[in-house]
Amino acid sequence: MKHSKFLKNFSKTWVYIKECRMNLIGYAIVSIVEAIIGAILPLISAKVILNITNGAMRQLMLSALAVFSIDFILYIAFYFKERLYKKVYQKTLINLQTAVAKETLKLEIKEIDKASSGVFIERLNKDTQDISGLFMEYTYWFSNIISNIGVLVAIFLLNKYLFVYAIITSICIFLINKKRLCKQFEVQRNARKIQEKKTGLIGELVRGIRDIKVLNANDTLLKQVTNKIVESSNEELKMFRIRSIYQYFENNLRAISNLLFIIIGCFLYEKSLLTLPTFIIIYNYQPKIKNLLTGIVNLAEYNKKFVVASDRIYEIIENEKFSKEHFGTRKKKKLSGHIVFDHVSFSYDGEKKIINEMSFEIKPNQKVAFVGKSGAGKTTIFSLITKLYSIDAGKIQLDGHDMNDLDCDSLRNNMSIITQNPYIFNFSIKDNLLLAKENASMKEIRDACKMACIDDFIMSLPNKYETMIGENGVILSGGQKQRLAIARALLMKTEIILFDEATSALDNETQSEIQNAIENLKGEYTILIVAHRLSTVIDSDKIFVVDDGKIISSGSHKDLLSKSAFYRNLYEKDLNV
Repeated sequence: MKHSKFLKNFSKTWVYIKECRMNLIGYAIVSIVEAIIGAILPLISAKVILNITNGAMRQLMLSALAVFSIDFILYIAFYFKERLYKKVYQKTLINLQTAVAKETLKLEIKEIDKASSGVFIERLNKDTQDISGLFMEYTYWFSNIISNIGVLVAIFLLNKYLFVYAIITSICIFLINKKRLCKQFEVQRNARKIQEKKTGLIGELVRGIRDIKVLNANDTLLKQVTNKIVESSNEELKMFRIRSIYQYFENNLRAISNLLFIIIGCFLYEKSLLTLPTFIIIYNYQPKIKNLLTGIVNLAEYNKKFVVASDRIYEIIENEKFSKEHFGTRKKKKLSGHIVFDHVSFSYDGEKKIINEMSFEIKPNQKVAFVGKSGAGKTTIFSLITKLYSIDAGKIQLDGHDMNDLDCDSLRNNMSIITQNPYIFNFSIKDNLLLAKENASMKEIRDACKMACIDDFIMSLPNKYETMIGENGVILSGGQKQRLAIARALLMKTEIILFDEATSALDNETQSEIQNAIENLKGEYTILIVAHRLSTVIDSDKIFVVDDGKIISSGSHKDLLSKSAFYRNLYEKDLNV
């Protein structure tokens, strides 16, 4: 079963290395040449020793020259092997990491919500590195094993008694290594899971450092991080102890076997069952016999490491553990913005319904607002419209098409959303804007920024649009980040624009300017607004009042004031703020 699992994962991974298979073949050829030369070297070394003991200086010089030539060839082989190794490793790593990153972006948001970021960071970095390096290790040890099998045959032909002894001691070393491998494998999987949690927590520590300082929570969070570091280190220590204990037994066994080899060799020499030259040659070959079985153990270890690492990345690349977003195949280049919720229900945890049998209709080019208390489900409506989450029941229609029938581009290229806390990337201002439209001209960029009332601020910076803004826009205020996000959305020029508390961090003057910008869009775009301040949406064509996951009332501001006590109460509270 394990063997079939390895072959299955290996065949999948070969896709990512086959582009550089010529380099891999070159590496294999150089490794085999290196191994064959390494197998010949003990023979020549034995001749050097014999020439020294016999006083044959002429032959000694020739033997020494042969050793020098072989060493020179080995150094050349090593140089080319390292270059080939780097090329194969680098290309394989690029392909694997690109594939994992691509598939991570396809994951359903609920998978990101429930998993630590360390789960994905570790698999993207550590597991792909392990797999990329293992291919070369396989090639090296296979060529080494082939070479050492040739040495084994040579020893058998030279002296069968020492051949049997070498096989027995090698099997003993093999069994020790096999036991070590089994023990290590038990710890390895658990160590990876703990490492994921540690990486995720450290990531949160770095990203949340400002809030940690303000909350004066340094000690509390440091304690949690330290616990994870200690837990991870303890697992590493377990593996180290296993390796060191078994290495201790193996080293002692090697020392004892070397001593016994000499004793047996002396006995055979005394009985005229072994000549001195043969004794020296086999003594020089003896480590290669032990390395033959050590190589087999290493391959077994690499197989297990490969299965662990490949299982983890294919849980992301394939739908083995983490579910992916699903879209239809129908293409719609341009949506007009006709949105219908038909008895839609949704829950984040599969239990408590955040949206409960909700129905409403939004017509193209309308400006519509959703109002209600915190936790009523307003933001979730936007998450469902943009299909960040899939509904549990009911139907969402866009321009008469079931949302589930439309492909990703038809949905995402026709919608833009500005959230309350937009994520700003650690790029320049210009590059952050180009995420929305890769080929946008500077005129288009500046026009969008002017409409979002942020162009004057950007132009006042020393590097203007080339200014680097730090992780999550650290150099920007909350209002500036929201305005940049608004500019990013406006640059997309989508037919449907969603504002989710998008002006909440703005001062009154800037908010007024943004409201004017939104008003300029009215009639040309379908505009949906989630608002905390009702005063900002009273001019909407329609206002939906949301409570407990349902639409409890709808109409214009004037209509709702007269017919909805719930809305009237919200509005009066807003006026008194």
